[in-house]
Amino acid sequence: MPTDVAEAKRRLERFLKGETEERLFRYPTGHPSRPTGFCWCDASAGKMLRLYMRAAILAVVLKLPFNGLKVRLLRRLGARVGRNVFISAGAWIDPTFPQLVTIEDGVFIGMNAHILTHEFRIDEFRAGKVILRRGAFIGGFSLIACGVEIGEDAVVAGGAVVGLDVPAGTVATGNPAFIWNRKGTPPKSDPKRD
Repeated sequence: MPTDVAEAKRRLERFLKGETEERLFRYPTGHPSRPTGFCWCDASAGKMLRLYMRAAILAVVLKLPFNGLKVRLLRRLGARVGRNVFISAGAWIDPTFPQLVTIEDGVFIGMNAHILTHEFRIDEFRAGKVILRRGAFIGGFSLIACGVEIGEDAVVAGGAVVGLDVPAGTVATGNPAFIWNRKGTPPKSDPKRD
């Protein structure tokens, strides 16, 4: 495990402020059951309290049927949210780094869809920008991993688990998600098929 966690945290801060071109921040860490330097549980009591308060408020607001309130709160938390966005009741957006979320105009997010902006793996911490391009449709109970871009007018089917980018105008179905064009065949540029 690398020992310069302080430098990695500085890199993460630059990433969170948008000072880098990267879409995914990665840093090798030890097992998450031990202190990693990136978990909020390792932070000061004040930082932990602020995160949990933000998480509780966001969780409650996202469960409500009032779309305008959800959009305003996400913007206040740093997310970029366009016009005519609809977020269904029960959708969940990672409260850890909401500033990494971009939701363009006309996006629909279905009930109980989950959008992640960070994750711990057995040996790695990740934080990533999630970009939902104009007109994207995110089906209910789907999961969008950190660092993923959903293309313009793309569809993520209900229950799909998306860990890779979904090109514009395509459909992602299944777990893990498989990409199809609108005619029901895989697009020729699908890297999973090559």
